Amino acid sequence: MLFLAILTIKSTNIAIGQSIEKIAHIEDPVLQLEAVLQFPVNFGKDTVALKNTLAPVLTLADRKHNNILKWGYYMRMADGYSIAFDRTNPVSDQYYRLAEQLLQKHPNIELEMIGNTRQGYYNYVYRKVKEAFPFFLRANDLKSKIDIKKIPLVVKHYQFIANFYSYIGDHSIAVDYLQEALPFSKAASRERVDLINAIAVYLSNDSLNHQAVTYFNRAMSEAKLAKDSVWIGIISGNLADQAWKAGDRQKAIALVQKNIDLSMRFDERKDAMRANLNLANWYIVLQEWKLAKQHVLSGISLMEEKPYFLKYKMEASKLLSDIARGLNQKEEELKQLHVYLILKDSLEKRINDKEIQRFLWQRETERYNRAIQSAEEKRLHTKRIYQFIGLCLILVFAIVLLLINRSKAKIKIRNTLLEKDRLKLGYERQLLDQELLILKDSLGEFTDTIKQNDTTIQQLRQEIVKVSAQNPAYMAQVSDSLNAMLQTHIMTDERWLKFKHVFDKVHPGYLAQMKQNYSKITDNDLRILALQKLDLNNSSMSELLCVSTEAIKKAKQRLKKKMELRD
Repeated sequence: MLFLAILTIKSTNIAIGQSIEKIAHIEDPVLQLEAVLQFPVNFGKDTVALKNTLAPVLTLADRKHNNILKWGYYMRMADGYSIAFDRTNPVSDQYYRLAEQLLQKHPNIELEMIGNTRQGYYNYVYRKVKEAFPFFLRANDLKSKIDIKKIPLVVKHYQFIANFYSYIGDHSIAVDYLQEALPFSKAASRERVDLINAIAVYLSNDSLNHQAVTYFNRAMSEAKLAKDSVWIGIISGNLADQAWKAGDRQKAIALVQKNIDLSMRFDERKDAMRANLNLANWYIVLQEWKLAKQHVLSGISLMEEKPYFLKYKMEASKLLSDIARGLNQKEEELKQLHVYLILKDSLEKRINDKEIQRFLWQRETERYNRAIQSAEEKRLHTKRIYQFIGLCLILVFAIVLLLINRSKAKIKIRNTLLEKDRLKLGYERQLLDQELLILKDSLGEFTDTIKQNDTTIQQLRQEIVKVSAQNPAYMAQVSDSLNAMLQTHIMTDERWLKFKHVFDKVHPGYLAQMKQNYSKITDNDLRILALQKLDLNNSSMSELLCVSTEAIKKAKQRLKKKMELRD
Protein backbone atom coordinates (compact mmCIF):
# COMPACT_ATOMS: atom_id res chain seq x y z
CA MET A 1 0.00 0.00 0.00
CA LEU A 2 2.96 2.33 0.52
CA PHE A 3 3.61 2.40 -3.23
CA LEU A 4 0.11 3.55 -4.05
CA ALA A 5 -0.20 5.95 -1.16
CA ILE A 6 2.90 7.75 -2.36
CA LEU A 7 1.49 7.99 -5.87
CA THR A 8 -1.80 9.56 -4.79
CA ILE A 9 -0.42 12.09 -2.34
CA LYS A 10 -1.38 15.72 -3.05
CA SER A 11 -4.01 14.73 -5.62
CA THR A 12 -6.92 13.49 -3.57
CA ASN A 13 -7.99 16.99 -2.65
CA ILE A 14 -8.18 18.24 -6.25
CA ALA A 15 -11.57 18.22 -7.97
CA ILE A 16 -11.62 15.94 -11.00
CA GLY A 17 -12.98 18.49 -13.46
CA GLN A 18 -10.50 21.12 -12.33
CA SER A 19 -7.65 18.63 -12.62
CA ILE A 20 -8.52 17.74 -16.21
CA GLU A 21 -8.91 21.41 -17.09
CA LYS A 22 -5.54 22.21 -15.53
CA ILE A 23 -3.89 19.27 -17.25
CA ALA A 24 -5.24 20.36 -20.64
CA HIS A 25 -3.64 23.82 -20.26
CA ILE A 26 -0.23 22.67 -19.05
CA GLU A 27 2.28 23.23 -21.87
CA ASP A 28 5.32 21.50 -20.36
CA PRO A 29 4.95 17.78 -21.24
CA VAL A 30 6.81 16.65 -18.09
CA LEU A 31 4.61 18.75 -15.78
CA GLN A 32 1.53 17.61 -17.67
CA LEU A 33 2.47 13.96 -17.18
CA GLU A 34 3.24 14.59 -13.50
CA ALA A 35 -0.30 15.96 -13.10
CA VAL A 36 -1.72 12.76 -14.62
CA LEU A 37 0.48 10.56 -12.43
CA GLN A 38 -0.90 12.36 -9.35
CA PHE A 39 -4.51 11.97 -10.49
CA PRO A 40 -6.74 10.29 -7.83
CA VAL A 41 -7.12 6.51 -8.24
CA ASN A 42 -7.83 5.25 -4.72
CA PHE A 43 -11.49 4.25 -4.85
CA GLY A 44 -11.12 1.05 -2.90
CA LYS A 45 -12.73 -1.79 -4.80
CA ASP A 46 -14.95 0.51 -6.86
CA THR A 47 -13.37 0.00 -10.30
CA VAL A 48 -16.32 1.70 -12.03
CA ALA A 49 -15.51 4.93 -10.22
CA LEU A 50 -11.87 4.42 -11.19
CA LYS A 51 -12.73 4.10 -14.90
CA ASN A 52 -15.10 7.07 -14.84
CA THR A 53 -12.54 9.22 -13.05
CA LEU A 54 -9.71 8.47 -15.49
CA ALA A 55 -11.86 8.45 -18.65
CA PRO A 56 -11.37 12.23 -19.22
CA VAL A 57 -7.59 11.68 -19.21
CA LEU A 58 -7.89 9.12 -22.02
CA THR A 59 -10.29 11.40 -23.92
CA LEU A 60 -7.83 14.29 -23.63
CA ALA A 61 -4.94 12.07 -24.77
CA ASP A 62 -6.89 10.83 -27.80
CA ARG A 63 -8.12 14.30 -28.73
CA LYS A 64 -4.60 15.74 -28.66
CA HIS A 65 -3.00 12.56 -30.06
CA ASN A 66 -0.76 12.72 -27.01
CA ASN A 67 0.94 9.36 -26.49
CA ILE A 68 2.64 10.56 -23.30
CA LEU A 69 -0.72 11.28 -21.65
CA LYS A 70 -2.07 7.94 -22.84
CA TRP A 71 0.95 6.23 -21.29
CA GLY A 72 0.21 8.06 -18.01
CA TYR A 73 -3.41 6.91 -18.22
CA TYR A 74 -2.27 3.27 -18.50
CA MET A 75 0.02 3.71 -15.49
CA ARG A 76 -2.75 5.16 -13.30
CA MET A 77 -5.23 2.48 -14.36
CA ALA A 78 -2.67 -0.15 -13.33
CA ASP A 79 -2.28 1.64 -9.97
CA GLY A 80 -6.03 1.84 -9.43
CA TYR A 81 -6.61 -1.85 -10.07
CA SER A 82 -3.73 -2.82 -7.77
CA ILE A 83 -5.51 -0.86 -5.02
CA ALA A 84 -8.82 -2.52 -5.85
CA PHE A 85 -7.33 -6.03 -5.76
CA ASP A 86 -4.72 -5.21 -3.08
CA ARG A 87 -2.28 -7.49 -4.90
CA THR A 88 -0.75 -8.06 -8.30
CA ASN A 89 -3.51 -8.83 -10.79
CA PRO A 90 -4.09 -9.55 -14.51
CA VAL A 91 -5.82 -6.21 -15.17
CA SER A 92 -2.91 -4.14 -13.85
CA ASP A 93 -0.52 -6.40 -15.78
CA GLN A 94 -2.56 -5.78 -18.93
CA TYR A 95 -2.32 -2.00 -18.53
CA TYR A 96 1.44 -2.25 -18.03
CA ARG A 97 1.62 -4.26 -21.28
CA LEU A 98 -0.43 -1.62 -23.10
CA ALA A 99 1.98 1.06 -21.88
CA GLU A 100 4.93 -1.01 -23.05
CA GLN A 101 3.36 -1.62 -26.47
CA LEU A 102 2.69 2.10 -26.81
CA LEU A 103 6.38 2.86 -26.25
CA GLN A 104 7.34 0.23 -28.82
CA LYS A 105 5.41 2.23 -31.42
CA HIS A 106 6.46 5.63 -30.05
CA PRO A 107 9.85 5.19 -28.30
CA ASN A 108 10.58 7.33 -25.26
CA ILE A 109 13.55 6.16 -23.20
CA GLU A 110 12.61 8.18 -20.11
CA LEU A 111 9.10 6.73 -20.00
CA GLU A 112 10.53 3.27 -20.65
CA MET A 113 12.74 3.60 -17.57
CA ILE A 114 9.88 4.90 -15.39
CA GLY A 115 7.49 2.25 -16.71
CA ASN A 116 9.94 -0.48 -15.68
CA THR A 117 10.45 1.22 -12.31
CA ARG A 118 6.73 1.41 -11.56
CA GLN A 119 6.02 -2.15 -12.65
CA GLY A 120 9.01 -3.41 -10.69
CA TYR A 121 7.90 -1.55 -7.57
CA TYR A 122 4.34 -2.81 -8.06
CA ASN A 123 5.66 -6.39 -7.86
CA TYR A 124 8.05 -5.56 -5.01
CA VAL A 125 5.37 -3.96 -2.81
CA TYR A 126 3.19 -7.04 -3.11
CA ARG A 127 6.19 -9.24 -2.29
CA LYS A 128 6.66 -10.59 -5.80
CA VAL A 129 10.31 -9.71 -5.41
CA LYS A 130 11.64 -12.22 -7.93
CA GLU A 131 9.16 -10.97 -10.52
CA ALA A 132 10.40 -7.41 -9.86
CA PHE A 133 14.02 -8.24 -10.75
CA PRO A 134 13.84 -7.87 -14.57
CA PHE A 135 12.08 -4.51 -14.36
CA PHE A 136 14.59 -2.94 -11.98
CA LEU A 137 17.49 -4.39 -13.97
CA ARG A 138 16.15 -2.83 -17.15
CA ALA A 139 15.43 0.49 -15.41
CA ASN A 140 18.95 0.60 -13.97
CA ASP A 141 20.41 -0.23 -17.38
CA LEU A 142 18.55 2.73 -18.94
CA LYS A 143 19.69 5.16 -16.23
CA SER A 144 22.86 6.17 -18.07
CA LYS A 145 20.92 6.86 -21.28
CA ILE A 146 18.13 9.12 -20.03
CA ASP A 147 17.86 12.86 -19.46
CA ILE A 148 16.86 13.10 -15.79
CA LYS A 149 15.15 16.44 -16.46
CA LYS A 150 12.63 14.60 -18.61
CA ILE A 151 11.73 12.15 -15.82
CA PRO A 152 8.31 12.90 -14.26
CA LEU A 153 8.18 12.85 -10.43
CA VAL A 154 11.87 12.04 -10.41
CA VAL A 155 12.12 12.09 -6.59
CA LYS A 156 9.33 9.56 -6.09
CA HIS A 157 10.48 7.22 -8.83
CA TYR A 158 14.10 7.28 -7.69
CA GLN A 159 12.88 6.56 -4.15
CA PHE A 160 11.12 3.46 -5.48
CA ILE A 161 14.36 2.22 -7.00
CA ALA A 162 16.38 3.10 -3.87
CA ASN A 163 13.91 1.24 -1.63
CA PHE A 164 14.26 -1.89 -3.76
CA TYR A 165 18.07 -1.79 -3.85
CA SER A 166 18.19 -1.20 -0.11
CA TYR A 167 15.93 -4.23 0.41
CA ILE A 168 18.30 -6.51 -1.50
CA GLY A 169 21.27 -5.08 0.42
CA ASP A 170 22.84 -2.90 -2.30
CA HIS A 171 22.79 0.33 -0.30
CA SER A 172 25.44 2.10 -2.40
CA ILE A 173 23.23 2.05 -5.51
CA ALA A 174 20.30 3.23 -3.38
CA VAL A 175 22.40 6.19 -2.20
CA ASP A 176 23.39 7.03 -5.79
CA TYR A 177 19.76 7.25 -6.89
CA LEU A 178 18.71 9.40 -3.94
CA GLN A 179 21.65 11.77 -4.40
CA GLU A 180 20.69 12.26 -8.05
CA ALA A 181 17.09 12.95 -7.04
CA LEU A 182 18.03 15.38 -4.26
CA PRO A 183 18.40 18.51 -6.49
CA PHE A 184 14.83 17.96 -7.72
CA SER A 185 13.30 18.06 -4.22
CA LYS A 186 11.84 21.25 -2.79
CA ALA A 187 13.90 22.98 -0.12
CA ALA A 188 12.63 22.77 3.47
CA SER A 189 10.08 20.11 2.51
CA ARG A 190 9.18 16.73 3.99
CA GLU A 191 10.17 15.20 0.65
CA ARG A 192 13.74 16.54 0.91
CA VAL A 193 14.01 15.58 4.59
CA ASP A 194 12.91 12.05 3.68
CA LEU A 195 15.55 11.85 0.91
CA ILE A 196 18.43 13.09 3.06
CA ASN A 197 17.47 10.89 6.01
CA ALA A 198 17.22 7.83 3.72
CA ILE A 199 20.70 8.55 2.33
CA ALA A 200 22.04 8.70 5.89
CA VAL A 201 20.32 5.41 6.82
CA TYR A 202 21.73 3.61 3.76
CA LEU A 203 25.22 4.95 4.49
CA SER A 204 24.88 3.76 8.08
CA ASN A 205 23.84 0.31 6.85
CA ASP A 206 27.11 0.19 4.92
CA SER A 207 28.96 1.23 8.13
CA LEU A 208 29.88 4.61 6.66
CA ASN A 209 29.01 6.23 9.98
CA HIS A 210 30.92 9.49 9.55
CA GLN A 211 29.14 10.25 6.25
CA ALA A 212 25.87 9.07 7.77
CA VAL A 213 26.13 11.59 10.64
CA THR A 214 26.75 14.39 8.14
CA TYR A 215 23.56 13.53 6.27
CA PHE A 216 21.56 13.05 9.50
CA ASN A 217 22.57 16.54 10.64
CA ARG A 218 21.69 17.91 7.22
CA ALA A 219 18.31 16.18 7.41
CA MET A 220 17.72 17.67 10.87
CA SER A 221 18.44 21.17 9.55
CA GLU A 222 15.94 20.67 6.72
CA ALA A 223 13.34 19.28 9.14
CA LYS A 224 13.72 22.31 11.40
CA LEU A 225 13.38 24.66 8.41
CA ALA A 226 10.25 22.77 7.42
CA LYS A 227 9.07 22.85 11.06
CA ASP A 228 8.25 19.15 10.72
CA SER A 229 8.16 17.79 14.28
CA VAL A 230 7.57 14.21 13.15
CA TRP A 231 10.76 14.18 11.11
CA ILE A 232 12.64 16.00 13.85
CA GLY A 233 11.71 13.12 16.15
CA ILE A 234 12.66 10.42 13.62
CA ILE A 235 16.00 12.02 12.85
CA SER A 236 16.67 12.48 16.57
CA GLY A 237 16.34 8.71 16.93
CA ASN A 238 18.74 8.13 14.05
CA LEU A 239 21.25 10.60 15.51
CA ALA A 240 20.88 8.83 18.83
CA ASP A 241 22.13 5.60 17.20
CA GLN A 242 25.18 7.43 15.88
CA ALA A 243 25.87 9.05 19.27
CA TRP A 244 25.62 5.67 21.01
CA LYS A 245 28.08 4.16 18.52
CA ALA A 246 30.40 7.10 19.15
CA GLY A 247 30.23 6.44 22.91
CA ASP A 248 28.18 9.51 23.87
CA ARG A 249 25.51 7.57 25.77
CA GLN A 250 23.94 10.50 27.58
CA LYS A 251 23.37 12.36 24.31
CA ALA A 252 22.08 9.20 22.67
CA ILE A 253 19.48 8.61 25.41
CA ALA A 254 18.36 12.24 25.34
CA LEU A 255 17.90 12.15 21.56
CA VAL A 256 15.96 8.90 21.53
CA GLN A 257 13.67 10.13 24.33
CA LYS A 258 12.99 13.20 22.20
CA ASN A 259 12.19 10.86 19.30
CA ILE A 260 9.69 8.94 21.45
CA ASP A 261 7.99 12.10 22.73
CA LEU A 262 7.53 13.64 19.27
CA SER A 263 6.44 10.37 17.66
CA MET A 264 3.80 9.78 20.33
CA ARG A 265 2.62 13.38 20.11
CA PHE A 266 2.02 13.06 16.34
CA ASP A 267 0.81 9.45 16.47
CA GLU A 268 3.83 7.94 14.71
CA ARG A 269 3.32 4.62 16.52
CA LYS A 270 5.78 2.52 14.54
CA ASP A 271 8.61 4.97 15.02
CA ALA A 272 7.78 5.30 18.73
CA MET A 273 7.78 1.48 19.06
CA ARG A 274 11.21 1.15 17.45
CA ALA A 275 12.61 3.99 19.57
CA ASN A 276 11.30 2.38 22.81
CA LEU A 277 12.92 -0.97 21.97
CA ASN A 278 16.15 0.77 21.05
CA LEU A 279 16.20 2.72 24.32
CA ALA A 280 15.37 -0.47 26.30
CA ASN A 281 18.38 -2.18 24.72
CA TRP A 282 20.63 0.68 25.85
CA TYR A 283 19.25 0.58 29.40
CA ILE A 284 20.04 -3.15 29.51
CA VAL A 285 23.64 -2.33 28.59
CA LEU A 286 23.59 0.22 31.44
CA GLN A 287 21.89 -2.42 33.67
CA GLU A 288 18.94 -0.10 34.28
CA TRP A 289 16.56 -3.08 34.38
CA LYS A 290 13.38 -1.34 35.43
CA LEU A 291 13.73 1.45 32.89
CA ALA A 292 14.59 -1.11 30.25
CA LYS A 293 11.47 -3.18 31.04
CA GLN A 294 9.32 -0.06 31.08
CA HIS A 295 10.36 0.86 27.53
CA VAL A 296 10.03 -2.74 26.28
CA LEU A 297 6.46 -2.86 27.52
CA SER A 298 5.79 0.57 25.98
CA GLY A 299 7.07 -0.76 22.66
CA ILE A 300 4.93 -3.92 22.90
CA SER A 301 1.82 -1.82 23.55
CA LEU A 302 2.36 -0.11 20.19
CA MET A 303 2.60 -3.37 18.20
CA GLU A 304 -0.17 -4.84 16.05
CA GLU A 305 -0.98 -8.36 14.92
CA LYS A 306 0.64 -8.00 11.51
CA PRO A 307 3.63 -9.76 9.89
CA TYR A 308 5.53 -6.47 9.93
CA PHE A 309 5.74 -6.55 13.78
CA LEU A 310 7.03 -10.15 14.02
CA LYS A 311 10.65 -9.01 14.01
CA TYR A 312 10.00 -6.48 16.78
CA LYS A 313 8.04 -9.00 18.91
CA MET A 314 11.03 -11.33 18.73
CA GLU A 315 13.34 -8.47 19.71
CA ALA A 316 11.05 -7.55 22.63
CA SER A 317 11.04 -11.18 23.90
CA LYS A 318 14.83 -11.28 23.78
CA LEU A 319 15.02 -7.98 25.69
CA LEU A 320 12.58 -9.25 28.35
CA SER A 321 14.65 -12.44 28.66
CA ASP A 322 17.83 -10.38 29.18
CA ILE A 323 16.06 -8.17 31.73
CA ALA A 324 14.78 -11.25 33.62
CA ARG A 325 18.31 -12.64 33.69
CA GLY A 326 19.58 -9.31 35.00
CA LEU A 327 16.90 -9.37 37.72
CA ASN A 328 17.70 -13.05 38.41
CA GLN A 329 14.17 -14.12 37.45
CA LYS A 330 14.97 -17.56 36.01
CA GLU A 331 11.42 -18.67 35.28
CA GLU A 332 10.58 -15.43 33.46
CA GLU A 333 13.87 -15.62 31.61
CA LEU A 334 13.09 -19.13 30.31
CA LYS A 335 9.55 -18.14 29.42
CA GLN A 336 10.64 -15.15 27.36
CA LEU A 337 13.49 -17.12 25.86
CA HIS A 338 11.01 -19.79 24.75
CA VAL A 339 8.82 -17.13 23.10
CA TYR A 340 11.91 -15.63 21.51
CA LEU A 341 12.97 -18.98 19.98
CA ILE A 342 9.49 -19.64 18.60
CA LEU A 343 9.37 -16.20 17.00
CA LYS A 344 12.93 -16.61 15.76
CA ASP A 345 12.09 -19.89 14.02
CA SER A 346 9.13 -18.23 12.37
CA LEU A 347 11.17 -15.21 11.39
CA GLU A 348 14.17 -17.18 10.13
CA LYS A 349 12.02 -18.63 7.39
CA ARG A 350 11.26 -15.11 6.27
CA ILE A 351 14.90 -14.11 6.63
CA ASN A 352 15.95 -17.18 4.66
CA ASP A 353 13.43 -16.21 2.00
CA LYS A 354 15.02 -12.79 1.87
CA GLU A 355 18.49 -14.29 1.58
CA ILE A 356 17.23 -16.53 -1.19
CA GLN A 357 15.79 -13.48 -2.90
CA ARG A 358 19.14 -11.73 -2.61
CA PHE A 359 20.84 -14.77 -4.10
CA LEU A 360 18.26 -14.87 -6.87
CA TRP A 361 18.84 -11.16 -7.45
CA GLN A 362 22.58 -11.71 -7.84
CA ARG A 363 21.94 -14.60 -10.20
CA GLU A 364 19.34 -12.62 -12.12
CA THR A 365 21.74 -9.68 -12.33
CA GLU A 366 24.50 -11.90 -13.68
CA ARG A 367 22.12 -13.48 -16.18
CA TYR A 368 20.86 -10.06 -17.23
CA ASN A 369 24.41 -8.78 -17.65
CA ARG A 370 25.27 -11.86 -19.70
CA ALA A 371 22.20 -11.26 -21.82
CA ILE A 372 23.21 -7.62 -22.27
CA GLN A 373 26.75 -8.70 -23.17
CA SER A 374 25.42 -11.34 -25.55
CA ALA A 375 23.08 -8.80 -27.12
CA GLU A 376 25.97 -6.34 -27.46
CA GLU A 377 28.17 -9.01 -29.03
CA LYS A 378 25.33 -9.91 -31.37
CA ARG A 379 24.84 -6.24 -32.17
CA LEU A 380 28.54 -5.83 -32.90
CA HIS A 381 28.49 -9.01 -35.00
CA THR A 382 25.48 -7.74 -36.91
CA LYS A 383 27.17 -4.36 -37.26
CA ARG A 384 30.28 -6.04 -38.67
CA ILE A 385 28.13 -8.02 -41.10
CA TYR A 386 26.41 -4.82 -42.23
CA GLN A 387 29.78 -3.09 -42.50
CA PHE A 388 31.10 -6.01 -44.57
CA ILE A 389 27.99 -5.95 -46.75
CA GLY A 390 28.30 -2.19 -47.06
CA LEU A 391 31.96 -2.52 -47.99
CA CYS A 392 31.09 -5.18 -50.57
CA LEU A 393 28.35 -2.96 -51.99
CA ILE A 394 30.77 -0.04 -52.16
CA LEU A 395 33.32 -2.31 -53.85
CA VAL A 396 30.71 -3.60 -56.30
CA PHE A 397 29.58 -0.04 -56.92
CA ALA A 398 33.19 1.01 -57.52
CA ILE A 399 33.71 -1.92 -59.91
CA VAL A 400 30.46 -1.14 -61.73
CA LEU A 401 31.44 2.51 -61.88
CA LEU A 402 34.88 1.53 -63.17
CA LEU A 403 33.32 -0.75 -65.78
CA ILE A 404 30.88 1.98 -66.77
CA ASN A 405 33.71 4.49 -67.09
CA ARG A 406 35.73 1.92 -68.99
CA SER A 407 32.75 1.22 -71.23
CA LYS A 408 32.26 4.96 -71.70
CA ALA A 409 35.93 5.28 -72.59
CA LYS A 410 35.62 2.43 -75.08
CA ILE A 411 32.48 3.98 -76.54
CA LYS A 412 34.25 7.31 -76.71
CA ILE A 413 37.24 5.71 -78.43
CA ARG A 414 34.93 3.80 -80.76
CA ASN A 415 32.98 6.95 -81.51
CA THR A 416 36.25 8.75 -82.13
CA LEU A 417 37.35 6.00 -84.49
CA LEU A 418 33.95 6.00 -86.15
CA GLU A 419 34.15 9.75 -86.50
CA LYS A 420 37.62 9.35 -87.91
CA ASP A 421 36.39 6.69 -90.33
CA ARG A 422 33.40 8.88 -91.18
CA LEU A 423 35.68 11.80 -91.90
CA LYS A 424 37.97 9.51 -93.87
CA LEU A 425 35.04 8.10 -95.81
CA GLY A 426 33.72 11.59 -96.31
CA TYR A 427 37.09 12.67 -97.60
CA GLU A 428 37.38 9.63 -99.84
CA ARG A 429 33.83 10.17 -101.04
CA GLN A 430 34.69 13.77 -101.73
CA LEU A 431 37.72 12.61 -103.69
CA LEU A 432 35.58 10.06 -105.51
CA ASP A 433 32.98 12.70 -106.23
CA GLN A 434 35.68 14.96 -107.57
CA GLU A 435 37.14 12.10 -109.56
CA LEU A 436 33.69 11.13 -110.82
CA LEU A 437 33.03 14.71 -111.81
CA ILE A 438 36.31 14.80 -113.69
CA LEU A 439 35.50 11.47 -115.33
CA LYS A 440 32.03 12.68 -116.25
CA ASP A 441 33.56 15.77 -117.76
CA SER A 442 36.14 13.62 -119.48
CA LEU A 443 33.47 11.24 -120.79
CA GLY A 444 31.38 14.22 -121.89
CA GLU A 445 34.36 15.72 -123.68
CA PHE A 446 35.02 12.32 -125.22
CA THR A 447 31.45 12.15 -126.46
CA ASP A 448 31.55 15.69 -127.77
CA THR A 449 34.87 15.00 -129.46
CA ILE A 450 33.47 11.88 -131.10
CA LYS A 451 30.50 13.80 -132.38
CA GLN A 452 32.69 16.66 -133.55
CA ASN A 453 35.15 14.26 -135.24
CA ASP A 454 32.28 12.45 -136.84
CA THR A 455 31.08 15.72 -138.31
CA THR A 456 34.59 16.54 -139.50
CA ILE A 457 35.03 13.09 -141.06
CA GLN A 458 31.78 13.43 -142.94
CA GLN A 459 32.87 16.85 -144.18
CA LEU A 460 36.24 15.45 -145.30
CA ARG A 461 34.58 12.61 -147.14
CA GLN A 462 32.27 15.03 -148.90
CA GLU A 463 35.30 17.17 -149.75
CA ILE A 464 37.06 14.13 -151.24
CA VAL A 465 34.08 13.43 -153.43
CA LYS A 466 34.04 17.00 -154.71
CA VAL A 467 37.72 17.41 -155.49
CA SER A 468 38.55 13.86 -156.50
CA ALA A 469 38.26 14.72 -160.21
CA GLN A 470 39.43 18.29 -160.17
CA ASN A 471 42.49 18.34 -157.95
CA PRO A 472 44.19 15.02 -157.35
CA ALA A 473 47.00 16.58 -155.30
CA TYR A 474 44.58 18.23 -152.86
CA MET A 475 42.62 15.02 -152.69
CA ALA A 476 45.67 13.13 -151.55
CA GLN A 477 46.18 15.72 -148.84
CA VAL A 478 42.56 15.48 -147.69
CA SER A 479 42.76 11.67 -147.73
CA ASP A 480 45.83 11.79 -145.53
CA SER A 481 44.00 14.05 -143.07
CA LEU A 482 40.99 11.75 -143.08
CA ASN A 483 43.09 8.66 -142.50
CA ALA A 484 44.98 10.37 -139.70
CA MET A 485 41.71 11.36 -138.02
CA LEU A 486 40.27 7.89 -138.47
CA GLN A 487 43.37 6.43 -136.86
CA THR A 488 42.79 8.60 -133.77
CA HIS A 489 39.03 8.12 -133.93
CA ILE A 490 38.81 4.33 -134.13
CA MET A 491 38.25 2.53 -130.77
CA THR A 492 40.92 -0.07 -130.57
CA ASP A 493 40.97 -2.75 -127.86
CA GLU A 494 43.40 -0.72 -125.83
CA ARG A 495 41.27 2.40 -126.12
CA TRP A 496 38.16 0.35 -125.29
CA LEU A 497 39.70 -0.81 -122.00
CA LYS A 498 40.57 2.76 -121.04
CA PHE A 499 37.13 3.94 -122.14
CA LYS A 500 35.42 1.12 -120.22
CA HIS A 501 37.39 1.99 -117.06
CA VAL A 502 36.14 5.57 -117.20
CA PHE A 503 32.62 4.51 -118.22
CA ASP A 504 32.32 2.08 -115.27
CA LYS A 505 33.18 4.81 -112.82
CA VAL A 506 30.70 7.25 -114.32
CA HIS A 507 28.02 4.59 -114.70
CA PRO A 508 29.00 2.07 -112.02
CA GLY A 509 27.67 -1.44 -112.54
CA TYR A 510 25.79 -0.66 -115.73
CA LEU A 511 27.74 -2.94 -118.08
CA ALA A 512 28.20 -5.61 -115.38
CA GLN A 513 24.45 -5.62 -114.69
CA MET A 514 23.72 -5.95 -118.41
CA LYS A 515 26.16 -8.85 -118.65
CA GLN A 516 24.52 -10.47 -115.64
CA ASN A 517 20.98 -9.94 -116.91
CA TYR A 518 21.74 -11.02 -120.51
CA SER A 519 24.33 -13.76 -120.49
CA LYS A 520 24.51 -14.03 -124.32
CA ILE A 521 25.80 -10.48 -124.68
CA THR A 522 29.35 -10.30 -126.08
CA ASP A 523 32.08 -7.69 -125.54
CA ASN A 524 31.14 -6.06 -128.88
CA ASP A 525 27.55 -5.85 -127.64
CA LEU A 526 28.81 -4.16 -124.49
CA ARG A 527 30.58 -1.58 -126.67
CA ILE A 528 27.31 -0.89 -128.52
CA LEU A 529 25.46 -0.54 -125.15
CA ALA A 530 28.12 1.82 -123.78
CA LEU A 531 28.01 4.03 -126.90
CA GLN A 532 24.21 4.00 -126.83
CA LYS A 533 24.36 5.15 -123.20
CA LEU A 534 26.36 8.16 -124.45
CA ASP A 535 23.59 8.93 -127.00
CA LEU A 536 25.86 8.42 -130.05
CA ASN A 537 24.13 7.85 -133.37
CA ASN A 538 24.78 4.96 -135.71
CA SER A 539 27.14 7.00 -137.83
CA SER A 540 29.34 7.95 -134.89
CA MET A 541 29.33 4.36 -133.66
CA SER A 542 30.33 3.06 -137.10
CA GLU A 543 33.25 5.46 -137.28
CA LEU A 544 34.40 4.52 -133.76
CA LEU A 545 34.09 0.81 -134.29
CA CYS A 546 35.41 1.03 -137.86
CA VAL A 547 32.39 -0.71 -139.35
CA SER A 548 29.64 0.38 -141.66
CA THR A 549 26.46 1.99 -140.55
CA GLU A 550 24.58 -1.07 -141.73
CA ALA A 551 26.78 -3.23 -139.57
CA ILE A 552 25.89 -1.06 -136.60
CA LYS A 553 22.20 -1.38 -137.32
CA LYS A 554 22.43 -5.15 -137.64
CA ALA A 555 24.48 -5.31 -134.44
CA LYS A 556 21.74 -3.38 -132.64
CA GLN A 557 19.07 -5.71 -134.03
CA ARG A 558 20.98 -8.75 -132.85
CA LEU A 559 21.46 -7.11 -129.45
CA LYS A 560 17.76 -6.38 -129.22
CA LYS A 561 16.89 -10.00 -129.94
CA LYS A 562 19.38 -11.18 -127.31
CA MET A 563 17.79 -8.90 -124.75
CA GLU A 564 14.32 -10.08 -125.71
CA LEU A 565 15.48 -13.68 -125.21
CA ARG A 566 16.52 -12.99 -121.62
CA ASP A 567 17.38 -16.07 -119.55
